[in-house]
Amino acid sequence: MPFAAEILAKFVSTLELADLPETAVDSARRHLLDTFGVAIRGRSHGNAQNAVAALAEGRVPGGAPVWGTSETYSTGHAALANGVASHVLDFDDTHTDSIVHGSAIIVPVVMALGHEVGAKGGDVVTAFVAGWEVAARVGLAAKGTFHKRGFHTTSIAGVFGAAAAAAKLLGLSSQQTAHAIGIAGSQASGINEYLSNSSSAKCIHTGWSAHAGILAARLAKGGMTGPMSVFEGRDGILRAYGHPEGCDVAQLTADLGTRWESTRVSIKPYPCCHFAHAFVDCAGALAARGIKPADIAALHCVVPEIELPLICEPWNEKLKPASSYAAKFSLPFMLASRLVDGRLDHRTFEAANLGRAELLDLAARVTYRVAQPGETPFPRTFPGWVEATLADGRKVIERLDVNAGHPDNPLSLEQVAAKFRDNAAATLGEAACANAIALTRALPATPAADLGRALAATPSYATA
Repeated sequence: MPFAAEILAKFVSTLELADLPETAVDSARRHLLDTFGVAIRGRSHGNAQNAVAALAEGRVPGGAPVWGTSETYSTGHAALANGVASHVLDFDDTHTDSIVHGSAIIVPVVMALGHEVGAKGGDVVTAFVAGWEVAARVGLAAKGTFHKRGFHTTSIAGVFGAAAAAAKLLGLSSQQTAHAIGIAGSQASGINEYLSNSSSAKCIHTGWSAHAGILAARLAKGGMTGPMSVFEGRDGILRAYGHPEGCDVAQLTADLGTRWESTRVSIKPYPCCHFAHAFVDCAGALAARGIKPADIAALHCVVPEIELPLICEPWNEKLKPASSYAAKFSLPFMLASRLVDGRLDHRTFEAANLGRAELLDLAARVTYRVAQPGETPFPRTFPGWVEATLADGRKVIERLDVNAGHPDNPLSLEQVAAKFRDNAAATLGEAACANAIALTRALPATPAADLGRALAATPSYATA
């Protein structure tokens, strides 16, 4: 019986654009556009700028574009830099069931490598879908146990998606693709200890996975080999990074080619940890009832266990986030911000906002308990559940089982385009934004190089 890597490799190497349902093609358009926007906005973040500066040795004339700049880098360096920028604001998409931020890895791969090989738009779309189908299934097989072991599921699963997408664009055979996936297992990395000081290590995870996936495919094409039992083996990924008794190996290949996981990816409406989004919307629902911060004696949240280390622990630190990045992972701070300011956006996480007394006062009234098994639909969705106790003793409960932006509660194509414009207009300008949106919507008719050039900023931006 073949190993999962071999089954996945055959699927990837034989997948054609004609095999994809229109829902998968449309999903690719939406998630490519969303990723472009969050990366271009992310480019102005200090961590993304530092990454570009550190990778300056990769600068080559005519190379792959570093989005939001006029720079062009070697394929691997461009994928790394764009992967960092795609994740630095925590505004990128998530495959909810597998807890994987895949587009921040796979889009940089297909765009940089697509530029190198002169890929047609159809090749880009097919490679994007192939990469997502692999990455999502690795996350699904882990069933949250990577997170429980302290690893970042996104980068552990994502490197396999990156390798698959790269193998597709490089035209690897089924056997070579299987070796690329096996080699990717030795590139899998990323620990959640970044939470201890809100360090920039987290955004490196996506960039490195993109870079490593390309390298794995190149090595396989050059004759290097990897273990076929990379997932199921005695020392395979599921044992080394997860709890094997909690994993489901069958999910690695279940319904491959008939159930399209790339269509089951959520787009974020808020630039923060995805686990918090539905809670923020519950706070918005309380506000819509006319409930004001002064009316609230307490806010009690019911939180799925896997979410706790990210948005609830250590609780004392979450009550007073020490940095803008820490605030993106603070459930009480985000709830307070939504209720006090009537919004949650990039302004929420500006450094000057963190010490506001009215936010910290309301955050101090937030508590939580752990959701019992089966009490919420997590991880199929990232639900929210907030119980408000008012000053007059009344209790008001708001629940949102399907987070906004989830495929079962999706953002419209126009909402995604509006998010792109909001993220990219300051860098590209309105006309260039309109052009990038039109080219992305035209996929698979748009060549990779044309789309990449549409995401470049003027030279004045790059030197500002």
